Amino acid sequence: MDCRKIITFCVGAILLLGLVACTPTLDGSSEEAYNASYEEVINAVPEKDKLRVKAAFAAFKAKKTLEATLEGTFSPDEVSKKILAAMDGKTANDILKLTGQSEIKEDEK
Repeated sequence: MDCRKIITFCVGAILLLGLVACTPTLDGSSEEAYNASYEEVINAVPEKDKLRVKAAFAAFKAKKTLEATLEGTFSPDEVSKKILAAMDGKTANDILKLTGQSEIKEDEK
């Protein structure tokens, strides 16, 4: 195999990983970690989409709260834990998809 092809492949893979790593995700390990990561996620969203993304977050939390309640979880702490676990590792686009909305396109970011 040609050395240039190998180098080109490696550089492409590194750039692709860099793009994926640049998308902020939510940290559901604790309330404090979630709040800090939420700010990072929201700050990465284009200004014109911020309100839509915030509304999607609120809708997702409401849905998870209802699901937890229907499962018999009534403790606010336990409901919060379930919400944080459901949001852990998600991006703004993940939350938009989970609430039935269209994603933010890469060229719009």
